[in-house]
Amino acid sequence: MSAAKEKKRPAVRLRAKLIGITALFTALILTVIWLLFVVFLDDFYKAAKRRELTGTARTLETYISSDTESLSDVIADICLRTGASILVRRQSDGVTENIGFVNPRGILGSAYAVSSIIDNTRRAGGQITYTLDGSETAGKQHAGENSMLLSRIIELDGGYAAVMINAQLTPVDATRETITRLLITVSVAFIVIAVAVGYFMARTVSSPLQKLNSRAKDIGTPAYEKLTGAMGCRETAELNETLAMASDQLQKVDDLRRELIANVSHDLRTPLTMISGYGEMMRDIPGENNSENIQVIIDEADHLNRLVNDMLSISKLEAGMDRLDITEFDITEKLGALISRYSSMRAAEGYTISFEPERHYTVKGDELKLMQVFYNLINNAINYTGESKLVRVVQSETQHNGKPSLRFDVIDDGDGILPENLPYIWDRYFKENRAHKRAGVGTGLGLSIVKKIIEAHGGSYGVLSEPGKGSDFYIELKL
Repeated sequence: MSAAKEKKRPAVRLRAKLIGITALFTALILTVIWLLFVVFLDDFYKAAKRRELTGTARTLETYISSDTESLSDVIADICLRTGASILVRRQSDGVTENIGFVNPRGILGSAYAVSSIIDNTRRAGGQITYTLDGSETAGKQHAGENSMLLSRIIELDGGYAAVMINAQLTPVDATRETITRLLITVSVAFIVIAVAVGYFMARTVSSPLQKLNSRAKDIGTPAYEKLTGAMGCRETAELNETLAMASDQLQKVDDLRRELIANVSHDLRTPLTMISGYGEMMRDIPGENNSENIQVIIDEADHLNRLVNDMLSISKLEAGMDRLDITEFDITEKLGALISRYSSMRAAEGYTISFEPERHYTVKGDELKLMQVFYNLINNAINYTGESKLVRVVQSETQHNGKPSLRFDVIDDGDGILPENLPYIWDRYFKENRAHKRAGVGTGLGLSIVKKIIEAHGGSYGVLSEPGKGSDFYIELKL
């Protein structure tokens, strides 16, 4: 039940989400500012005062250790600049000397209180800080006023020096109240600005996305139109380009599908029509039941069988269903045997297939599919070779991407291929003259099968051809 409710819950729109995130981020920053300037203002102020008193004590320590004659002047100058009260008690060789400014005894209390603070400072490790209010100070002059007292012990030869600095703490309540009022105004202003900025950002991002979403419903159809104008951001522009590219590819796939259906229908219809026609002729016309007509039916049935097998092979290869059976075998020996068998079949027609390898090579691959590659390439060369009826198969060792590879060239001396058609001859049913004609010697899928098998083996393939100079189809396999 909860899962069903979760599915029905409407998704938050991008514009509202961006505005909410911007407002929340601004509120978070303002919260941190409130904590720093209102809640922790007193703690920050006291910490800064403590660092100031510690720095003053270290300055006095320098004069106590090196320049005692200028100590009184330094104390007076510091007190005038900072408004602090300073008492330095120096005890050396049994002699006690007090140097102070601005009635330190009245601020610190009695001599007993001074001695008590010195003892506490020693127990604390040499430095201690007190925060005093009017009830804790013995002097009447500063009764009721907050102050901070820092006591520091400096060890000397034959004695010690105690530095006591008392500084008045400025009340922060009035400052806090002023800052609070200011922060309220600033917070309201910043929230309004954050919502406005968030709305602007959301509109900049969401508007192109809404337009892209509207156009994406027609993707892959002629009705799709690429979005033009301001894209809002680079990512949106890239998405627009990607959708346009996807639409073009889907349109091409759809065109290829229709073309493939038309081509396959044509190729299937022709042998079926001839088989049916010759069969009816042999049945109805006396004397036509002869070996020549039977051979026509057999040839057309073989062509139909090759077409169906090639379509099934390339469909399996493209779908990844036809897995490779990898073994290690002597490819030179297997190719020689294939060419020998094929030459015997075509010798009566005057075709010659030459293959004179210098040495034998062993590769890892699917033996059956690689032999199918050579069969398709040799068959293609025989179909399109010239008057010499000569096909040459050349084996050579080469380098591909810096690694040793084995290359096979299948060369004919036919009419060659136009340069503008070279990139497309590996496509299924590619028609060089754009007018599909049935090739009685092939199915139009052989080179596509070669491409898929070689790609599955991680090899490379290509063709070198010039009009009137024949063609050189080659493949390269890793050694």
